[in-house]
Amino acid sequence: MNLTLVILISILVVWMLAAGWCGLMRRYGGFVLVLLAGLALNWAWMIWGLGAKPLERPVFMAQAAATGYAVCAFLAGWLAGRIARELRANRPD
Repeated sequence: MNLTLVILISILVVWMLAAGWCGLMRRYGGFVLVLLAGLALNWAWMIWGLGAKPLERPVFMAQAAATGYAVCAFLAGWLAGRIARELRANRPD
């Protein structure tokens, strides 16, 4: 595995953790900022790193996939937060 791939995977992991944390803490505005930052980085990589044209179909598909990943991470965090809050509310004292 080369260094570029390690860096890209690391950025994706950090981005997914940030989206999940926004869901966990119910930070909807923060999620929008995380989503837009991730989409901007993805778009920049596709355009300048891979040499794709901005309005090509693969660029749109990659952006749709990234949006889906972020929404899934957000919903997983939201669900985990909801379960944790419910367990805290129902614990015996």
